[in-house]
Amino acid sequence: MALLQDETPVRHSTGNGFFIWSVVLLLMTGMCFASWIGSFYVVSHPENPKCYRILKKFKRVDPPKRFPVTEAPKGEFLVASKLLERYGKLGKLELANENALLMRNYVTNFRESGRRVPYVAGRFQMVQSFALGLGDCFPSGAVAVAQVESLPQVLVEFVFPAAPENVATICETVTMGTDISLQRSHDLWALVHVERHAGGRMQFTVLPLPYSGWQLKRGQGSFTLRSPEELLRDYGIDLNLAAGLPIVRDPRLSTALAEHREFRRKANARTGDDEAALMGPELVRYEPVVAEPIESTGPNPRDIANAAVRPSAPKPTPNPNARRAQMARPLPTPAPAVPLPPRPIVRAKPGAGIIGAQPSATATPAPPTVLQVPAIPAPQAGTRVLSTAEASGLVDRYAAGEPAMLGGDFVVTGVLGRRVALRTRESLRDPGADPTCPGTSAALIVVEYPAGAAIPEKDATFNRDGARGFLIRDVIRGRNGQITIVTNERTGD
Repeated sequence: MALLQDETPVRHSTGNGFFIWSVVLLLMTGMCFASWIGSFYVVSHPENPKCYRILKKFKRVDPPKRFPVTEAPKGEFLVASKLLERYGKLGKLELANENALLMRNYVTNFRESGRRVPYVAGRFQMVQSFALGLGDCFPSGAVAVAQVESLPQVLVEFVFPAAPENVATICETVTMGTDISLQRSHDLWALVHVERHAGGRMQFTVLPLPYSGWQLKRGQGSFTLRSPEELLRDYGIDLNLAAGLPIVRDPRLSTALAEHREFRRKANARTGDDEAALMGPELVRYEPVVAEPIESTGPNPRDIANAAVRPSAPKPTPNPNARRAQMARPLPTPAPAVPLPPRPIVRAKPGAGIIGAQPSATATPAPPTVLQVPAIPAPQAGTRVLSTAEASGLVDRYAAGEPAMLGGDFVVTGVLGRRVALRTRESLRDPGADPTCPGTSAALIVVEYPAGAAIPEKDATFNRDGARGFLIRDVIRGRNGQITIVTNERTGD
């Protein structure tokens, strides 16, 4: 009994903390998984505005940079019809996923892009341009909406990122009615967003990867572009992804399209010949020349201080014999000037310069002007020779990588500088010829003549066969929807 009395009474346990600690550990494990999944989502979705801000804060993403033409990512060039065919059939969710992927590749400088970059190609006419502000996705520069004349339902939104001091120049240069031609392998405008409007219209937002300069082909006005990386470095202007794309939306877009329709109606009414078609303003790309810093020719203060400390080196003693030999060197004697014979003075007969005056009976008629065609080498093996009807059938799908020659009987219908407008004799004889219909000989032919080549006069006629044909550069739809065959004159080697 004594042993039982000496035993310490045992206190009944009210429970243990194993269950509580298990719950805490499970919660912490869930938080770790959530943070891991969240960090993975943030890193893999930089196109999201919140993710982009987090990555910028931790310096895990770089702003879009400038790509030289030779170092640009590989891509495929899509004309308006190809854009409409590829993206017009996508559903709402498919289009949203495609836009996220396009913007993600652009923000990450195409480092993780596993497919070819879609570049836009073709000829477009500007509808209207607007200045960018802080409330836009690209806070500095300008944006212009362009339209394809052959496919009015296709709109292309050109974004011109630039320094704040160049915004006014861009808006003055990129005006309504200005044409812009994007050539394959040269003008790299990457597609970053696709928007489908209620009426079936498709709007494609594009950005230039080289960020080069642009100017009017035959006018005053030029500007240079800056990449978002340069804008952030020099001006502290960063992307505003929360604003979203496209930049130009309704009602501003509808107003611009209505004004452009009225502009085209008036332009079509006053465009009656081919020379007027050649005079349309066109925006072309150029590579701006970077001015090297000018070194100062004055003395450097540090060099002056060092010269004061160092002992001056003895000046070399001039050699009198070398000086005497240099003075004794004979100088060349200039050839005597030979007087040129006087030019004969030809006096015009009375009435020769008066419009409507009757020609003199004794006057000898001048021989007809013969167009001198430069020596043109024979086309290389495999080069196609196309007629005007065959070339017009390749409108908006001509492959510049497969050169072709244009031959036929032509009549000069317009001359502007070194640009010459031609029509075929067959189309001029046919009153029902339609220049907007592919596969006919009624297309307009624009020839670029190089320096030194003879420029034909208006109304001149000539024939070109396959060996002397024009080199076809592109087949597009120009003003008024007519098919235009852009060619180059080939000079001899």
